[in-house]
Amino acid sequence: MIQFDLHVHTLFSLCGIHTVLELLERAKELGMKGFAVTDHGYTLGGRLNNPFFERFRSPCPEVKILKGIECNVLDNNGKIDVPRSFIDFIDIVLLGLHPNTSTGQGKDIYTDMLIAAMRKNPCVDIITHPNDPHYPVDYRRLVREAKIHGVALELNNSKIMYARTEVQSAVELIEACRDEGCFMAVNSDTHAIHELGDDGSVRPILASVGFPEEMIVNHDEASALRFIDSRRKNKS
Repeated sequence: MIQFDLHVHTLFSLCGIHTVLELLERAKELGMKGFAVTDHGYTLGGRLNNPFFERFRSPCPEVKILKGIECNVLDNNGKIDVPRSFIDFIDIVLLGLHPNTSTGQGKDIYTDMLIAAMRKNPCVDIITHPNDPHYPVDYRRLVREAKIHGVALELNNSKIMYARTEVQSAVELIEACRDEGCFMAVNSDTHAIHELGDDGSVRPILASVGFPEEMIVNHDEASALRFIDSRRKNKS
């Protein structure tokens, strides 16, 4: 189980089906230490709103709730849809390639897009599901750039659990991060409540590759919070 899940969607993403408080109750049942609410940016119809970012506080002290967003790449020049008006309240920024980007452009183009976005937006903390087969990337190039910027690459449990990517692609991603010394984040990418904190589909893959636990930014509560705190200066 993931103690501190950094990629969780609520019904404020069009693809999420639960409230923050429903997810909180599930986290308490599981004995989790916390999770980050990372609903989609406006480009994918995410209903981000001021009250959540400016006013919400977790009513359960034993389970921390971080405020985040999963942004979308908007063009080839590094533009993303992070809402600048909320940046002072955002704990974590995820970034991924999503259906607003057309498929079939090729590995080099998608790699260039993510690299440009990292260079232009130091607020980005994690690149989500970089092994999505719809948007193939050059793992070695992406990993080297991510390491320069202190960005973690995600190992996404849902992509493996629902067979939306090949196990071999996850192996290659993990090996690239291991060999280049790049941090990874192991996340559930929760859309339905039973997925919260689940890493059962990716843990065996990590073990088979021999990826160092200390290189996983959220391998426990302390490491997750250290990673978040170390990145706060990039939100200014």
